Amino acid sequence: MSDPSTGQQARVLQSLIELIAVLRKECPWDSKQTLASLKNKIIEESYELIDAIEHDDPPAIQEEIGDVLFLALFFARLYNDEKGVAPDALIRATVKKYKDKHPHVFKGKDLPDQESVLRFWHESKADMFSGIPLSLPALLSAKTIQERASKVGFDWESHEGPLEKVKEELREIEQVQDPGGIIEEYGDLLFACVNLARHLKVDPEDALRAANRKFVERFRRMQEELKKRGLSPGKASLQEMDAIWDEIKHQDGS
Repeated sequence: MSDPSTGQQARVLQSLIELIAVLRKECPWDSKQTLASLKNKIIEESYELIDAIEHDDPPAIQEEIGDVLFLALFFARLYNDEKGVAPDALIRATVKKYKDKHPHVFKGKDLPDQESVLRFWHESKADMFSGIPLSLPALLSAKTIQERASKVGFDWESHEGPLEKVKEELREIEQVQDPGGIIEEYGDLLFACVNLARHLKVDPEDALRAANRKFVERFRRMQEELKKRGLSPGKASLQEMDAIWDEIKHQDGS
């Protein structure tokens, strides 16, 4: 027996597809868009969704999911307009792809836990690094590369290995002289830091975003304190700013 909600969802989804068709025909801005012109928009909307999730803001999460869904269907329409591939063909191909990726659900394959599912996915790839886009944020890309290498046993046994690697890369940065070498060694350091984060069960993107937010919040508090003292960051000395910064850190207990 079919789920009645499925038909309702299909009708609602169809209304969004029809809305996009109207916009493509009647809106001067929407009618001029291409896959290339909108490629960065999907990145922007994805990060807005991430931000809403991190702030645990249900209305914003709902809105941003809607924006991402709208853009996905808009891209499908653009792909049809530019390449002649209809959205229903895209959907059928996607359904087939994900059924093939889940043989334990649709074909009776024995994959009893999360680890076995992940191992199957990685072993199914001709090249374990294929599908990692160059446009992926570098920290996330490094984490994904390391996770895939880990699935075939190329990994440290504990966090102590990557911690020593971070220390080693720091020493190499201290010794290198030429600019090209510094770039290479700094990249190695960041890669090692991502590896350490992974072994500490820390998402490096999440950790760095949290550090960014903390810095901005403390800097704003420092500006307010400078203003109370009749100063500004452009006129205060580094020593004065450092002293206030340390006061703020002490207040925060860090």
